[in-house]
This record gives sequence, C-alpha cells and structure tokens, in this order.
Amino acid sequence: VKLVADGKETDKQITLNEVSQWKGEFKDLPKYDDKDGHEIVYTVKEETIGGYLTTIAGSMEAGFTITNTITEKISISVTKAWIGKKGKSATVNLYANGKKIDSAVLSEANDWKHEFKNIEKYENGKKREFTIKEEPMANYDSTVTGDTDTGFTVTNKNTEKVKVPVEKTWVGPKAGPITVHLLADGTDTGKTLTLNEAGNWKGGFDGLRKYKTDGTEIVYTVKEDDVANYTNAITGDIASGFTITNTNTEKVNVPVAKKWIGPKAGPVTVRLLADGADT
Repeated sequence: VKLVADGKETDKQITLNEVSQWKGEFKDLPKYDDKDGHEIVYTVKEETIGGYLTTIAGSMEAGFTITNTITEKISISVTKAWIGKKGKSATVNLYANGKKIDSAVLSEANDWKHEFKNIEKYENGKKREFTIKEEPMANYDSTVTGDTDTGFTVTNKNTEKVKVPVEKTWVGPKAGPITVHLLADGTDTGKTLTLNEAGNWKGGFDGLRKYKTDGTEIVYTVKEDDVANYTNAITGDIASGFTITNTNTEKVNVPVAKKWIGPKAGPVTVRLLADGADT
C-alpha cells in the first residue's frame, strides 16, 4: 500500500499480510506542508492485484480500509449423452448455490454441447457451488456426472416400453398347452409365455425395452415349441400382435375292397369323398 499526499504518490509504502493481520500504519507524517503551510491531505493507493477489484473507504482521521473483491471468472461445459433413442433437444439449467443463473438448449445442431462462459466463481468471497439440472423429459431418466473442473455430462436413458401380444389359433383339433419364446433381434431372450384353453389362447410379453443402447428400435419376434402333428405359421408384428396358427398334419388311410355277387366286371373306379364332397 502506497501513501499519497495531496493526490501525489510518495515513496512511502507498507506491506500488509497474514502475519500483520492485514493491518499497518504510516507514522510520523508531516501534518503541514513546509512551503505554504497548508494541511496535507493523505490518502492511500494499493498496487493492482490481478483478479481482484479494489475499493478504498475511510479518511486520515478514521483510517482507511481497502477491500479486495475477487473477480475470477470461469467457464463451465456441459455435454449430453444418450442411452437409447435420442430426443430432439434438451434444456439444461446452471445453478449457483442452488439458484438458477443460466440455461442452454442442447441439440444435434450444437453437437449436444454447450459452454457457460464468464461465470463469477465467487460470491461474497466464497466459492460458489455449481450444479446442473435438466428439465424433465418424458420417457427418459436423467443422471448428471462431473464437476466444474472437468465439465458436466447429462446422460438420458430411454425408458419407453412395449408390449408384444400373442394369440394362438388352430386348424384341426386343439392341442396344448403350448410354449412361446420371445426373440429380440433374432436372439432368444429367455422369456417364455404359456398359452392354453383357460387363457383363451391369448397372452403377451409386457414391459419390454423399446430401444437398444445405440438408439435403434428392438425388433421383437416369437417362436413356438414344436407341437407334434402340427405345422405352425406366425403372422403379425409388434404393433398389431402376433398370431400363431397351428395346422394339424395327421394322416389316415382309407382302405377299399371290392366284392362281386355274380360275374365280375370292371375295372371299376372308386371316388374319395371328404365330408360328403368329392375330393
């Protein structure tokens, strides 16, 4: 701290520090100017300290107080990550000591990144605590990781679910019960469903993830355990549901013998009828 006399800096200075409890005093100063006798007005001036704003209050009589307020500013980065299908955009809010101070919209256009700039690091001389919160998004769970030094990452996990309805129809006598397996992208998931007469040959797989971690939609299909003497055909999709049709393949033989009363004639042609209709 330098001494100023009548607005002019003198060669007198003192150093304030922790040891001196940030206090000092200029002593034994001339009260009057030795040329014209006027009373000298003393003030003080502090050498500039980087990153601080300096204010000086007080007077010769009361003493001077020099207050240094830190002005350090920082930038805080935030990045959006997705597990499952990406949304169109996401709004993230920056909080300092629990109070919202800024917000940003992340999207494909800005590569899902943003940097909050020129943020005051301190408040009343104390470090501010910064947090990031995302505005809620339907069908997504949100988690925030990171800090002001490394940057924040907001990860959204898609929570959309689908149901796969399954119905069984029979061509021929009904058999069963039957077991249906669920496949995801052609791979057996280990989930099974039992269809029977009691359930009216209907059922479904519930609470299935709609998207993979890379954001592509999972393609669900079904397959049936083989049923003896039946072939099966599967139609439908996830949206409309699957129908498994089992057709009976059992075979029978119809033996025919020809007998004559009187002299034999022939040859003769025998026709096969099914339910009364000529086959």
